[in-house]
Amino acid sequence: MSIPEQGREVAVITGGASGLGRALGECFAERGLRVVLLDRDGERAEAEAGALAGKFGVDAFGSAVDVADEAALRAAAEGVADRFGRADLVVSNVGVQLFGAVERLTDDEWRWVLDVNVIGAARTAQAFLPLLRAAPHGRLSFTTSSGVLAPAARLGVYQTSKFAVWGLAETLRLELADDGVSVSVVFPSGMASRHLETSTAAQPDHVRREIGGPEDYAAMVASNPEMVRNPVSPDVAAGNIADALLAGERYVVTHGDLVAAVAGRGELLREAAVVARDRTPGPDAGAASG
Repeated sequence: MSIPEQGREVAVITGGASGLGRALGECFAERGLRVVLLDRDGERAEAEAGALAGKFGVDAFGSAVDVADEAALRAAAEGVADRFGRADLVVSNVGVQLFGAVERLTDDEWRWVLDVNVIGAARTAQAFLPLLRAAPHGRLSFTTSSGVLAPAARLGVYQTSKFAVWGLAETLRLELADDGVSVSVVFPSGMASRHLETSTAAQPDHVRREIGGPEDYAAMVASNPEMVRNPVSPDVAAGNIADALLAGERYVVTHGDLVAAVAGRGELLREAAVVARDRTPGPDAGAASG
């Protein structure tokens, strides 16, 4: 039995004109969802949405939206509400990159990356939460990075921003629990994408410089060779995780072997927690010692 058009779910993706965002849009369209691609590159977003509509016969549209612009995001949410009357899955998928040793990063560079990656993710959630709360099963997803599970050198500002996005997601999961909105955190590993190109295009003039130099890449690889081993295409990465996002799974890793990194950190944290627990006096300790 075919689903009436007004009953089809709607997926909204920021950073949707290329890379993982565009690939997720194709996965969702293939599964029959209506798709909205939001991106700084509005022309590309419109073209890619048109291609999805033609290929899969679903309603799709693209629009120019900069997540650094609160008003633009709210207008985009209103546009989705006007056209579809709903949003069932929102994927906050924007992230600009900037390499550099922490001691050499400027305040303006920190402000730019954190504003786009962290506050931009919060702005996206704020703009679309009314629609997600009204959905039969709202799902909110945040793209972080495998770098928060297995960090590398020279990625300090980017990894810091993605740790913060993870914290945002964990907080929203608690705050939205009573609203029936699930929150997913995506950890993408290396992909052959336009990430550095789009980051360069997004740089404001007052922080404009090369995204990263050869010495940065060399230091990154030396500190974490796995980060650049066996990259996949965005299409493969998206295909690996699309169903998990639709199911609202809590943590989703696109690909790669991060088992040892996650287990090692988890064990160290467990040991620290045990030490803290064992040194903490019980509720009757004071009375007993008196």
